[in-house]
Amino acid sequence: MAFEKISIPSAKECFFEDIKSKILTGELTAGQKLPSERELSERTGINQSAIHLAIKDLEHAGFLNIIPRHGTYVADYVASGNYDTLHEILKSGGQHMTPERIIALVETRNAIEGGALIRLATSHTPEDIKELEAHIERFRSARGKGLSADELGRMTKDFHYHICKLSRNEVFILLMNSFAEISQGLWRHCAGHWGLDGLIEQSEHIVFLIKQGRGLDAQIYITEKFNEYVRECGIKV
Repeated sequence: MAFEKISIPSAKECFFEDIKSKILTGELTAGQKLPSERELSERTGINQSAIHLAIKDLEHAGFLNIIPRHGTYVADYVASGNYDTLHEILKSGGQHMTPERIIALVETRNAIEGGALIRLATSHTPEDIKELEAHIERFRSARGKGLSADELGRMTKDFHYHICKLSRNEVFILLMNSFAEISQGLWRHCAGHWGLDGLIEQSEHIVFLIKQGRGLDAQIYITEKFNEYVRECGIKV
């Protein structure tokens, strides 16, 4: 019998995640002052040095403000956060994904892909189109195989990621990578909602618009499809 190595988070990591969770759920609000590091250590049973290091990491991630001789305060992470803040939210996966946050993240993801579509529509090569059509063919060949929503979701994610890759804009590609973990669950849900035929129709239309040089129309199309999905699924914001 094979056993896998079990990773146990450190006390510092546990405290970091606990405070981050309390901030993201609103249990701790912007401007609220935290107890002193000594008091936090006494309350949690975590040694003070681990508390100190976690607080420094939380400040770096945009969740806390440390004001010398005054104390540590919860930051307005939306107004003053940074890429590390977004990264920590994305790392949380579905744990802290409110409907508002999901829609905001997907709107951002769609804007990135929209930029890639505009770029690709004006600069694609015949080989680029062949690669995208190969993705469509994989969708078509899945007919009758009874693929799960998980499998269809991965195929859909791969198709949309490939659009960014073919745009040859490294920032688009890296940003899309940042959304990979959180978007997988969304693509799974979308695939289950649209079904294989719907996914084939959408991917065919996107490639058609790219071939026609109509990148802006393709951007509008993917945005409309997401808005339609939100309405049909009854997601409230």
